Amino acid sequence: MTSEDLRSKALDSSHDFYDLLELQPSATESQIRTAYRRTALKYHPDKVGANDTAAREKFEILQIANEVLSDPAVRELYDNARRGRREKQEREQAYEGRRKWMKEDLERREQGGLKRKREDRQAEDEFERELNRIAEDTRRRRREREAQLRREAAILDQEGVEQKVATTAPHAGVSELDRSVVLRYPATSPIDKDTVMKLWEGFGQIEDCIIREKKLKKDGQKHRELYMSVLLVYKSILGAHAAISDFTKVQAEETDPMWKEFEGVGWASGKEPECIPKIPVPRSTTHGLAGAPMGLDLQGSANDGVADDVSKRKAPIFASFRGTTSGLSNNSRSPGSDEITMIRLKNAERRRQVAKIRTEEEASA
Repeated sequence: MTSEDLRSKALDSSHDFYDLLELQPSATESQIRTAYRRTALKYHPDKVGANDTAAREKFEILQIANEVLSDPAVRELYDNARRGRREKQEREQAYEGRRKWMKEDLERREQGGLKRKREDRQAEDEFERELNRIAEDTRRRRREREAQLRREAAILDQEGVEQKVATTAPHAGVSELDRSVVLRYPATSPIDKDTVMKLWEGFGQIEDCIIREKKLKKDGQKHRELYMSVLLVYKSILGAHAAISDFTKVQAEETDPMWKEFEGVGWASGKEPECIPKIPVPRSTTHGLAGAPMGLDLQGSANDGVADDVSKRKAPIFASFRGTTSGLSNNSRSPGSDEITMIRLKNAERRRQVAKIRTEEEASA
C-alpha cells in the first residue's frame, strides 16, 4: 500500500487500530509487531479458511493497522485524527447530555406550572364553596327567622301588641351577609390572619375571618397579580358599618404601615344593607347637594372611598349574596335600636364635617 493510501486510511478510518491489536496508544514498535502477529494468526485465511468473509475482512484491517502504526509519520497523523474523533465524540455526548437535561427541566417546569394552576383553581373553588355555604346558611336562617317571626306576630296580634314586634326585634335578625365586609391585600405583604383580626377588630368584634388567594388583573396592568381576598363577618352590623365608613380615615391617619396594604374594602353583598338608615339629602340649586361641597358624597353610606373598587369587583365572586329575601319582614333584617342610634350619630357627625368644609370654602372664596 502506498504512503498516500496509508495517510488516507489513517485520517478516514472508523476503526481504532489500538483496540484491534489490544494495545495502548503508547505501545512501542516491537509491541506493535508482536501484537499484530498474535492477532493476525486468529484471522489468517490459511487457518480460518478462504470462505470466511468476515475473518478475511478483519485480517485486511489488521494489516492496515500494522502498516499505519509501524510508520512513525503516518502513526502520528493517525494519533492526531484519532484524538480529534475522540474529542468530537465527547463533545457530542456532553451536548446530548445537556440537551437531555434541558428537555427534562422543561418537562419539570411544565408539570410544576400545571400543578400551580390546579392548586389555584382548587383554592378558588374552595373559596367559592365557602361563600356559597355562608349564603345558603344565611338564607336558611332567614327562612327560620321569618317562620319564627310569623308565629310570634300571630301570637302578638291576638294579644293586641303588634307594636312590640317593632320595638323588641332581636339583634339576631341581622343576616350574616349584612354584617360581612370584603377587602384584599397583596400576597407579597407580610400580613397574616392574626394581623387582619388584630387591625380590623378595632371597628368591632369579629365573628369569622376567611382568607383565600385570588389572582386579579387591575386596570392598566398586563398580567394578573396574586392577592389575598378577605371576608370578615362582624358580630354586629355596627362594626361592619364602622369598618367601611371609617377605613379611609383610619388608613390616612394611622402610622401603622400595614393599613396602607389594604384595598377594595366594601360590603360582601356589593351594596349597603337596606336596614342602615340613610341621611336625608335636600337638593340645592347652588351647590348640588345641600350642605356639601361639589363632588363630596353626603350620603353617609358605608361605601365612602371604596365604591369604585366595589363596582369593579367581579360579580361571580359574590353572586350568591343578593340583598334580603323579598318576603322577609323588616324586623328580620333590621339592626337593634342601639345600633341604629350609633349609625345615625356617625352619619350626623359626617354631616357636620361636610357643613364645616362648605363653610370654610365659602369663607375662603
